[in-house]
Amino acid sequence: MNLALTFAAALLAGLALARLKVPGGMMLGAAIGACAFNLAFGAAQMPALSKTIAQVVVGAFIGSGVNRQELKQMKGALKPALTVILGLLALNVLTGLLIHRFSSLDLLTALMSTTPGGISDMPIVAAEMGADASKVLVLQFIRFAIGIGVFPSLIGGLTREETQNGGEAVSRPKREGSGWLPVLLTLAAAAACGLLGRLSGLPAGTMAFATIGSIVFKLLYPGAFIPAWLRRGAQCLSGAFIGASIGFSQVRDMLSLPVPILILLLSLLTGTLALGYLLFRMRAFTLREGMLAATPAGASDMALISADLGISNINLVLVHVMRVIAVITFFPAILKWLAGLMA
Repeated sequence: MNLALTFAAALLAGLALARLKVPGGMMLGAAIGACAFNLAFGAAQMPALSKTIAQVVVGAFIGSGVNRQELKQMKGALKPALTVILGLLALNVLTGLLIHRFSSLDLLTALMSTTPGGISDMPIVAAEMGADASKVLVLQFIRFAIGIGVFPSLIGGLTREETQNGGEAVSRPKREGSGWLPVLLTLAAAAACGLLGRLSGLPAGTMAFATIGSIVFKLLYPGAFIPAWLRRGAQCLSGAFIGASIGFSQVRDMLSLPVPILILLLSLLTGTLALGYLLFRMRAFTLREGMLAATPAGASDMALISADLGISNINLVLVHVMRVIAVITFFPAILKWLAGLMA
């Protein structure tokens, strides 16, 4: 009964914020709903299995969105993507160290809070690695909201006089597929690979293996896809898992977050502008494209934002796709090792 009530509270709050179009609203709302239920009745309950299911679904969603055309075109985007990935990793580590130094957050939580992955992905991974997922969720939401709510307008204003070359006028392919069979097959492939990842003992192995396995399955079976509503379900599930773990002691701990938030904002601003200018100097992108490529928000979100700013360069989208895959696959293991080394 407590499990059903916890999920119901999470779902209602998630749907409310999603309807209000709050960035990451489903997951954030689910966390708030489950947390409110826990604070009010002290009976919130979500099994650890919910976290694993969410990881598999998110990995399947990301992997099944990468098709053959994108893989063929990734060669031209490889150099700027590598620059973005390494630059964001350096920014991730530096910002995490600063937050750890000037706040009460432990090093692993600070590092995971500034990882340029998805707001839906990183808290799940953080929980699996032993970091404080509630704090990671708050800081990831701040990062995500700034990435899609502030940076595009700022970048558009800074590059108002720039003439865009337009790049290769190709938009991101839409997800295709119909019926339950492709969905079930995709989930089965992701679940099998995710289980191998879990057995491997690697940090975030479940999601990383599920993502890679889904990419391979997509190449073998082009009809593979995961509907967006299923990913929202995973967001609700993971948000409920995180929210159910938040009690009064965790709420009091969050009062220490203003300093980490300020450090995060300043770091994102300077890092995005510097990395975007570097991409521009490398002649990989125009200045506007470079700054958008360096903005750590979702791949699909940046594709839509780029179109709003008059950009239709497929390589910019591919950079974000490769960045998301690299962050989910490699960053957690690197950060886990770094936190252990500095402990």
